[in-house]
Amino acid sequence: MQKLSVGSLVVMLVALGWGTSGMGQELPVPRGELRVVDKDTANYGSLVYNIFEHLIDLDKDGKLVPGLATSWRWLDDRTLEVHLRQGVKFHSGEAFDAEIVKLNVEETMQLRDAFILGEFLNFKPGLRIDILDPYTLRFVFAEPDGTALARLTYVHMASRQFLREFGWGGKQW
Repeated sequence: MQKLSVGSLVVMLVALGWGTSGMGQELPVPRGELRVVDKDTANYGSLVYNIFEHLIDLDKDGKLVPGLATSWRWLDDRTLEVHLRQGVKFHSGEAFDAEIVKLNVEETMQLRDAFILGEFLNFKPGLRIDILDPYTLRFVFAEPDGTALARLTYVHMASRQFLREFGWGGKQW
């Protein structure tokens, strides 16, 4: 009876995804198209945080960690340089690069209430984004912004196809 219980438990854990793959191991990427069916703005937060990647993420301890950005550094109190992960592609095959980051930030900045959590996550007017090379951007803020890195954890990276078909933010849906 004990062998049957242990065997059943092992089968269940393997079936639920516990097995030889470990934390941090890259898994195959799902294929397919995104189709927004229920365009209620209440679904916006759930959609973007479960589907889109971000430049910077937070770990379980609240520490900033690389996402699509591999590194960042402050050049002075208003200038942030960000280096991007190379070789990343959207599901459509479109390359992820500095141009698409700039486009996503600019699209987000056009919305008064870009984030479900509120306007305090918006970048202040006067932000300039310079592209230094395909994988390096420089954010030049109109004034010092101590929350800039935290704000970048909320800017979602969408492909041009998504922006064309849906726009950005709940108001577009």
